[in-house]
Amino acid sequence: MDLSKIEGLTEEQQAAITTLHNTETEGLRNKNEQLLGEKKNVQATVEENKKIAEDARQAAVKAEEEKLKASNDMEGLKAHYESQLAEQTAEANDLAKKAKDALLSRDKGSVLNQVKSLIHDDFKDLASDKLSNMLKVGYNEQQQPVTTFEHEGKVVANNIDEFKSWAGEQPQFAK
Repeated sequence: MDLSKIEGLTEEQQAAITTLHNTETEGLRNKNEQLLGEKKNVQATVEENKKIAEDARQAAVKAEEEKLKASNDMEGLKAHYESQLAEQTAEANDLAKKAKDALLSRDKGSVLNQVKSLIHDDFKDLASDKLSNMLKVGYNEQQQPVTTFEHEGKVVANNIDEFKSWAGEQPQFAK
């Protein structure tokens, strides 16, 4: 805390205020450090438990595979491999969907914020939902975002400048 910017305080007063502030907030700082330490410990435990569970799962899969090989159960082994492949495919698809959703959310949020910057502060909250529903973000072959604005099922703009021009002509967006 920089008290030198406050005019009229002597060195002694600044020292006294700083000492009082440090004394009053010491408990909060200590509790904050304690909670951060606990959080790190819990996160480490969770990660360790995830690793243990994954190792156990892999050991069970391997044991099942060995059992099927030993009993020469080719149909069972085939079903086992298909099950493992389906599980891994589902996990990969889930991760890909999460990544795609995060990317889409980021790109849509970026464009939405740019459009909202064109709107007066008094109307931003009211316009957010309507603009969000109008805004469509897709991706081209190069995985670059492609933005369109749709109104009543029709594309009215392909970028922010076109939308600004279109909106200026509409009574519901006119100033």
